[in-house]
Amino acid sequence: MATFTWKLQGTSPTTIDSGTDVVEFAGAGGFGTAVTVAAWQDTSHVRTNPSTNKSSGNTPKNNKFLSQAGGTGGDSQVDIGAGTVDLDTIGTANCALLVNFADASSVATSSAIFYAYDGSTTTAVPTGVDFRCAEQGDANWTEAEGSAAALGLTDQGASTSHDFFILASASPTSVGLKTAFSLRIELTYS
Repeated sequence: MATFTWKLQGTSPTTIDSGTDVVEFAGAGGFGTAVTVAAWQDTSHVRTNPSTNKSSGNTPKNNKFLSQAGGTGGDSQVDIGAGTVDLDTIGTANCALLVNFADASSVATSSAIFYAYDGSTTTAVPTGVDFRCAEQGDANWTEAEGSAAALGLTDQGASTSHDFFILASASPTSVGLKTAFSLRIELTYS
């Protein structure tokens, strides 16, 4: 049976349980603090409904979007808690999200994509949120809002376990809690 396991990395990974947990992108004050409109999150957490910080003992990783390279030269940049660094220099341990795909049989993955959407319709963009993500090693961020704009993930050869290391960042475009904002991964395996 094929399974996905989502984790927010940190001192020790925090498992993000489907249906009961959410990834919380929060302000500089940490868990439960708001992010200013048009700013990018300063901290990331796993919130168990209704409002428990499941990742409190984890010292979770955070990937804050800083810039997208434009034209020739230059580098896209991220803050992982130590100031400005080039996006393509981030190692797997500093990617906030680890999504594992496992199957009892050895399978190869292809056509894997990752994106944010409104939580109901995969083609719909999240409401009130700008979202950027990158796979570990990418030189540029992807504005992966809705399935049509998804981040393409690297195909992986035959194995019973496949790890996808993803940097993710969010910025509110309006005031208030964002309930039409979900993250999704899709892939083909054989």
